[in-house]
Amino acid sequence: MLAAMRLLALCVLQFMALAAQATCMFARDTKPHEWYEWASVLVAGDVAAVESRGGIDVVSLRVVEAYKGPTGVQTATLEIPHKLWAACRIARPVAGDHVLGALNANSDALLVPLTASYAERLRAIKSPSAPAPTSK
Repeated sequence: MLAAMRLLALCVLQFMALAAQATCMFARDTKPHEWYEWASVLVAGDVAAVESRGGIDVVSLRVVEAYKGPTGVQTATLEIPHKLWAACRIARPVAGDHVLGALNANSDALLVPLTASYAERLRAIKSPSAPAPTSK
């Protein structure tokens, strides 16, 4: 019986480790179109504040650009588990950092640094260029 409980505990820990690894891979290696598929809300913003509450960092953003979600969004607040930063080797944001903030339908939030070139790639998906006119 004790061996079965240990085996079950080991399986649960393995599953949790795989889930964390998958989250990290998504946060670090996701292509722009995959962000659009995953997120209900997708914004570029500047970090206004980071507040620690228990095991969670509450990150407040001044939204610079909304790629997906409600129009007219000016601020966003995301709750990110402390362990995400170290586990995924992502720098914990500080006030002034430019980031990509995402929230999915399950209220799972992710936040990663955002470069100008990656923002441009996200923009290209949001509003693809118009097709070339056809000649008659």
